[in-house]
Amino acid sequence: MKVPILKIPFDQKDAAEISQELTDLLLEGRLAMGTKVANFERLFGDFVGSQYALGASSGTGALELIFRALREKFDKNPGAVAVPANTFMASCLAPMAAGFKIILIDCDPDYFQMCPEDLAKKITPETRAVLLVHLGGFISPHWAQIKAIAEKNGAVLIEDAAHAHGAEADGHRAGCLGLAGAFSFYPTKVLTTAEGGMVVTSNHDLYQKLLAIRQHGQQKPGSNVHQTFGLNYRPSEIHALLGLNMMAKVDWILEQRRKAAAHYDNLLLNSPIKLVRPPQNHKPSYYKYMALLPSSVNRQTLKQRLKDDFEISLAGEVYSTPAHLQPFWENHQDFLAQKITALPISEMVAARQICLPIYPGLSFEAQKYVAESLAQVLA
Repeated sequence: MKVPILKIPFDQKDAAEISQELTDLLLEGRLAMGTKVANFERLFGDFVGSQYALGASSGTGALELIFRALREKFDKNPGAVAVPANTFMASCLAPMAAGFKIILIDCDPDYFQMCPEDLAKKITPETRAVLLVHLGGFISPHWAQIKAIAEKNGAVLIEDAAHAHGAEADGHRAGCLGLAGAFSFYPTKVLTTAEGGMVVTSNHDLYQKLLAIRQHGQQKPGSNVHQTFGLNYRPSEIHALLGLNMMAKVDWILEQRRKAAAHYDNLLLNSPIKLVRPPQNHKPSYYKYMALLPSSVNRQTLKQRLKDDFEISLAGEVYSTPAHLQPFWENHQDFLAQKITALPISEMVAARQICLPIYPGLSFEAQKYVAESLAQVLA
């Protein structure tokens, strides 16, 4: 049996419907910021439970929009943003592009997300925001503690929810835990529009700033009057068309991912690998099915054996190289608010983490084959 890394959830029916609507769009000639973008924003905002939703050209762009809006409040003294080291570099690059410096925080050993104890040690009065990254579609069980630490120090909580469309914790959906949240619609994500992103917030003033920054600093789009600094972060009608297709079946997508995760939980019950299981009152989106290998196992050897002997391709880790070990910093020390030190938990997680295939349409037989093959290689 051949098990690929992922399958994007578009079928023949979707392709036919999208093709027809794309034809209509092309003939109509309205390709940017039309009714499809507005409808997608409305549906996604309702889905996560936010008052406002603002489409963007990418997930990174969505995150940068938030920090550019936040920067306006601290124009003369931007300060720093606390970011977990176990994240994709976009989590650092977006606030840096808006003028903030970075404080890198170690992760916890169970959910691989920001460690509240390390945050409490490193946060300073110059910290303007704490960026909570919902890794693999899990919301950290420490999210409320992290938010309290941020607010106690005069900082706001921002969510990097690129992995977490529909993830829930304690009755809240990802994107609605802090001041604002950013989502990505890259092809591998839970919901995809090929490229694209979304900002969600229930803060009216922030939303108004975001609207202007997205459109070259124009408070009234199309007016050619520029009141503030902004660039082009707009999504297209074509990307929104794909997004509307996703929203029509988002419940099914989440159900499929959660069902597959439950199967893995049972199939791997006696495995020597350590599974990441949701705490009570949490419903992950399962962008990734994450686990830790025993320290004695070489991950690269295991992945190669699975591919060569069983035709199973494992998804990319989150992440194999943590942010604080990226070579980028060698020539960009000025972007750091604090000197980089060893972050032992992030480094351990980066060395030992694996992600098993998980996506809508993955059959139970395929999952059983993955579990059995994994057991053989580990043995």
